[in-house]
Amino acid sequence: MRKLYVRHQDASNKGATVVRDDHNNACYLLVGKWGIRHDALSVYAIDGHLLAEIKQTSVGIFPKFDIFFNGQKVGSISKTCGFVHEFMYVKTLKWFITGNLRTGRHHVYNGGQSIMTVTPVNLNGALYNELSINRQSTEPVCICVAAILDHWFRGSSKSGLKKRTSIPGWRLSNGETSFNNIHEKKPNKNKLTE
Repeated sequence: MRKLYVRHQDASNKGATVVRDDHNNACYLLVGKWGIRHDALSVYAIDGHLLAEIKQTSVGIFPKFDIFFNGQKVGSISKTCGFVHEFMYVKTLKWFITGNLRTGRHHVYNGGQSIMTVTPVNLNGALYNELSINRQSTEPVCICVAAILDHWFRGSSKSGLKKRTSIPGWRLSNGETSFNNIHEKKPNKNKLTE
């Protein structure tokens, strides 16, 4: 099992993303964008050879993506409706994806065999997805699947999660303040609005 690290896509790293292994060696290059129909993300070998692509074929609440490996369509995936735990299916490959878009943790299976595990990690102050992949031959396709899961994770975390704030609960005997009790920030109903 090899571990690969893909940086979360945000405004600071638009364009190309280098996929590295656990020894910090560059293994793949992830290039592209999505958002409108026919947009694509491509996975290249470091020597520049195109290995895999994921192309957006529809837009809307449940967008659909086709997955290509060595120029051949090998599967398709679309977002499903789920409240906490998501179950997705990659058609043709027969991969089941279980996980949680709120936490970003996912497991990919083919039957009872584990294909990949996706875990968000913080490395040197930046957010990455740690991909634990069982077979090196599936890595380019797994990177495509992880990229779309990351895209959906960021979308659900922006819209669906409430921001919570820490409120000091009590002062400890050594002078420190405990921030353990987390509360939702409530609007002040007595405050006059202008």
